[in-house]
Amino acid sequence: MERQTVTATINGEKKTYDYGICLAEIAKEYQDSQKYPIMLMMVNGKLRELHKTLKKDADITFVTMADEAGHNTYQRSACLVMLKAIYRLAGNDGVDNVAIHHSIGSGFYFTLEGSVHVDEAFLEKVKEQMHQIVDACLPIKKRSVSTDQAIEIFRQHRMHDKEKLFKYRRVSKVNIYSIGEFEDYFYGFMAYHTGYIQQFDLIPYDEGFVL
Repeated sequence: MERQTVTATINGEKKTYDYGICLAEIAKEYQDSQKYPIMLMMVNGKLRELHKTLKKDADITFVTMADEAGHNTYQRSACLVMLKAIYRLAGNDGVDNVAIHHSIGSGFYFTLEGSVHVDEAFLEKVKEQMHQIVDACLPIKKRSVSTDQAIEIFRQHRMHDKEKLFKYRRVSKVNIYSIGEFEDYFYGFMAYHTGYIQQFDLIPYDEGFVL
């Protein structure tokens, strides 16, 4: 007989849920009791993204934006939203490369190569697109592909820097994250959907900009 329920221990309290419940549903139930947004969960001692499901009894701890892992998840997700906005505006033909260089304060410094001119007016358009993407609460999906598949994906998207990167990587699988049809590679966890990314800004800096 298949198991129909699982038990989660949260803040010392035992709760029964349907087998295979999405962690995002549990996070939604407890969010009002948290000061900051729940970005991830620690399930039986292991970090899990909120799209994961619960299929066995577990001790659960919430990981919020106040925690390092949660903050890093927020930053990565904001980068993905920004990249989708840039490619939506400029198109694959208008962008040769968007490169992240280093952190500046609480942000990241980027440069953009292509036919678009990065100025304050362009960044305002990108921010407007980002707000639209955030307001739509679009799912951030994850899939694991072979290195050869990743190379082909980035070739099709004209992301030639990543195409070159994976030609020399000695790993069999690569995690690809997507928002709608836009796909990119990130190492690390992501938010459940774009609606989590409520606070951000884009500021012109040097030859690029800071997110």
